[in-house]
Amino acid sequence: MRLVRFSFDHEPPRLGVLRGDEVADLRASYAATERKSGATDAGQRAAALFSDSTRAFLEAGRSAREAVDRITEWVTRPLSAVRLHAPIADPGKIICIGLNYSDHAAESGQPIPVQPPIFAKWSNAILDPGGTILRPRGCQQLDWEVELGVVIGRTARFVSKAAALDHVFGYTIVNDSSARDFQFITSQWGLGKTADTFAPMGPCIADATEIPDPHQLRLRTWINDRLMQDGHTSRLIYDVRYLVSYLSGIFTLSPGDLISTGTPPGVGIARKPPIFLNPGDVCRMEIERIGVIENPIGQV
Repeated sequence: MRLVRFSFDHEPPRLGVLRGDEVADLRASYAATERKSGATDAGQRAAALFSDSTRAFLEAGRSAREAVDRITEWVTRPLSAVRLHAPIADPGKIICIGLNYSDHAAESGQPIPVQPPIFAKWSNAILDPGGTILRPRGCQQLDWEVELGVVIGRTARFVSKAAALDHVFGYTIVNDSSARDFQFITSQWGLGKTADTFAPMGPCIADATEIPDPHQLRLRTWINDRLMQDGHTSRLIYDVRYLVSYLSGIFTLSPGDLISTGTPPGVGIARKPPIFLNPGDVCRMEIERIGVIENPIGQV
């Protein structure tokens, strides 16, 4: 399943799944299936199972996913006719991992960390595919970071590495946008990481049936059609199993939480001379089996 949030004709976003070059409306499809089987309260059943919240869908757990499996009457629209939104707008936590590729640590002049560096973003940073990344006032060093996002599907507390992937629903693309001239003002990175629009994500959440092994994925970034990053998740220092296990030993991971797993080499600040994003630039990111997100750059 490739879970999305989409809208049509300026209506509020709703949950759907990608089916080839179409988007299926989950609530409408389930209601149509129930009506065909003779249910008189199909609309109410569908609304109870499929709200407009990805987090609520994940919290519903097996019942919601089994409901998707029961759908036989798909109500679809062409992908070209809808707008895709960030596939989750209401995560409980956005947990970001720094310096998690050895070659990125090297290009940054940093030693390989003895444990994963952790920082946070908040929901104000979430941006839809196609939305404009806004360079903050006073920032002259806006940078890009393509990252594999891990979406938690089951509550995880003190889980082993062997069981870690059982608690993951799926994967998405996250652009850990960074204001480098703000990031290094202090020893804490948060000021450069948490501005509005600094977490573009999407286009979907590809579940474990789509991505059985998250450590076999190519990640790439283009700026104005110039390839800047070309990495592979097999080179993660701390892989997804380790991160879920490690983090769950510190705090509870809940359905809808998002872990952004770090970026491969090729960021702007590490280039000689450095390259930074300016208004009018376009940033395009791709992770195989998930898709592509593209965002123009603007100015606050």
